[in-house]
Amino acid sequence: MLKKSLYVLLGLCVLSTAVYFLTPSAKLSKDYCAFCDPKVIEAQKFYEDDTIVALYTHKPVMPGHCLIIPKRHAERFEQLTDQENTSIGHVIKQVDQAAMKVFNTSSYLLLQKNGAEAGQTVPHVHFHYFPRQKGDDSSLKFLMNMYIANLKKPMSPPEMKEVCGKMKEAM
Repeated sequence: MLKKSLYVLLGLCVLSTAVYFLTPSAKLSKDYCAFCDPKVIEAQKFYEDDTIVALYTHKPVMPGHCLIIPKRHAERFEQLTDQENTSIGHVIKQVDQAAMKVFNTSSYLLLQKNGAEAGQTVPHVHFHYFPRQKGDDSSLKFLMNMYIANLKKPMSPPEMKEVCGKMKEAM
């Protein structure tokens, strides 16, 4: 009976994940880009150079969930320049080193979506950085956290300021 319940739970998680990633998002808007909004950038930024900005996400899936974004507005990965791709790679390495210090992580997952059909909700290319700690070996738990994060309230400004301060210092 327990084995059957686990299979049902696993099936529901797989189904909800498929819905999450494959359902076109009504939130995707051509008229507004959060990652071009100075208010969003200033509230969530912990790193910036000439080409790239790193933000702490307002609804983290897990502690340390960051976004690495080119400053230039480009909606899809293939629209990035070679220089932007190189810069993003360098910043991902720096974010990882900072997250290891701040959140005591040892591994990470990168996620990047292109288009509403892939689940992209902000029309600006961005990389999700999900840090993982030793013992975080449950893909099921990770997928459930992804789904639940969308239902949570955004972080408060004081919480965001504290986390961004720690990440900025670690960078």
